Amino acid sequence: MRTVKEETQNPAFAYIAGRIDKMLVPTLLYCLAHKPDHGYGLIQKVNESGFSEIEADPATIYRNLRRMEEDGLVISQWETENTGPARRSYHLSPEGHQALDYCVQLVTEKVITMQAFLEQYQREVKEIE
Repeated sequence: MRTVKEETQNPAFAYIAGRIDKMLVPTLLYCLAHKPDHGYGLIQKVNESGFSEIEADPATIYRNLRRMEEDGLVISQWETENTGPARRSYHLSPEGHQALDYCVQLVTEKVITMQAFLEQYQREVKEIE
């Protein structure tokens, strides 16, 4: 597995690292890892998941999906087989699966750092009170 520092040399991964706290891109990647979906379905899944710190409105989701597609993390195709208007369906590329693994690595490191902070607080500050 590559290190976080090595991963940030990839522009797509650097973009993710700079926004990991919001959790929107990791949540989109996570949702798409289960199965391909269209934008409206992703909006619902992101909002229902509770993982993202921001509400997923259509403009935000589609802007991020476009960026993820430009970065090679997702691949889209038009679905015209169903009745009704054509919809764009998104699925993860191999690079998208790597990006999801990278997100897990970033989140894990953040959790470890936060846990260390909480433990030190309990030992050094809370005991004094």
